[in-house]
Amino acid sequence: MDMSKDNKFFLKALLVFLIFVFGFSGVARTVSGTNMPFAAVMSGSMEPTIPTGSLLFIQKVSGEEIVAGEKPIGDVVVFYFPDTKIADYFLFAVYDPVPWSHRAIDKEEINGKYYILTKGDANAYPDENPYNPKSWVPEDRVIGKVVWYVPYLGYPFIWIKNPLIVFGILLVLIILIILPSRFCILVCKIENKKAL
Repeated sequence: MDMSKDNKFFLKALLVFLIFVFGFSGVARTVSGTNMPFAAVMSGSMEPTIPTGSLLFIQKVSGEEIVAGEKPIGDVVVFYFPDTKIADYFLFAVYDPVPWSHRAIDKEEINGKYYILTKGDANAYPDENPYNPKSWVPEDRVIGKVVWYVPYLGYPFIWIKNPLIVFGILLVLIILIILPSRFCILVCKIENKKAL
């Protein structure tokens, strides 16, 4: 059975969309220098500076380049934890647990390696022990610093982590592929009966 014009159009649109996503992801990873050029803010620890649901653009930086200081001086850095599992799928990387984005309020160099003390702007206390620099985030666990962000644009990234929402999206896509051809078959049968 030949594919209907609607199905061909939908598959072409889907192919163009996938090419765009692959290209955009590759360019973003190259420009940012990280395997995680974008991240969604999932909590209010950086409010009101960066609202929950914001989409962050992250740029790779060395420990030496990170500016540390109280708000608004210090860079907002994105970092992961020592026991984090990282799966890199070329287009995107999955960190489990998800990285945090907090402000670098202090840093110290120990034996040629920088350690970063972090704190959420809305939090009362730093994330690590301020009196023990070795407990701070080592520079090799810093993914990068936040260069800019867009409020609310991160919500789709948060929602897509929900398996029910992913299932719903897949179901809608399947219906959009199958329904036009089924509808066309039904209309053709009705037209054939009328012609008889």
